[in-house]
Amino acid sequence: MLATQIRLFREKLAQDKENLDVRRTLHEHYEWLESYWQNRFKGNNHIDKFDKELGEYFWNLKQTKTIAYKVAFYPPVGSSKNDFQPSISIQRATYFLRYFSDLFEEEFPDTSNEKEIGILWNKSSFAALLTIVKQVRDNLFHGRKMELEEPQYTRNKELITMCVEVTTIILDNLEQAEKNYAQQRV
Repeated sequence: MLATQIRLFREKLAQDKENLDVRRTLHEHYEWLESYWQNRFKGNNHIDKFDKELGEYFWNLKQTKTIAYKVAFYPPVGSSKNDFQPSISIQRATYFLRYFSDLFEEEFPDTSNEKEIGILWNKSSFAALLTIVKQVRDNLFHGRKMELEEPQYTRNKELITMCVEVTTIILDNLEQAEKNYAQQRV
C-alpha cells in the first residue's frame, strides 16, 4: 500500500467513525481472545481446542446462530495471502454454514458445487464461524482490509461488524461457558 493510499484511507475512516470503531473493537477483542487461548490451550490450533471444549455452548446461543446466518449469505472471504481468493478451508467453512448447519428454514440455493465443497468441512459449525472470523481478522491485521472503492469498502465494514458481534458474544459469555464446561466434567 502506498503512502497516498494510507492517507486516503485514514481520511475516509475519519469520516466514518462507525467503521473506525468497529475495526478497533475487532482488534481489541481478538487480542483478548488470543491471550485467553494461548493461556488456556498452549501451542497451536486454538480454535479447534476452544471449539472442542466450549463450541457447543456458544453454538447453542441463539445470537451466535443469528450472526452465522448472516455470515453464510456472504461469499467466502478472500485471503490476503492468496491474492484475495478464498482458501479451500474458508470455502468449506462458509459452505458448511450455508448448507449443513441448519441455519435456513428452506434450503439455500446451490449455485455451483458449493455443497460438495461444504460437506468436506470436518469440524463443527461453530469452528466454521470462528475460522471465518479469523480470516477477516488476519486480513485486517495484515493491512488487507483497506479498500476505498465500493462495494468492497462496505462489504469489509459489514464483515468486520459481524466478526465483532461474534467476538462480543464469546467475551460476554466466556465465564458462563467455562462454568458450564466444568459442570459437565464433574
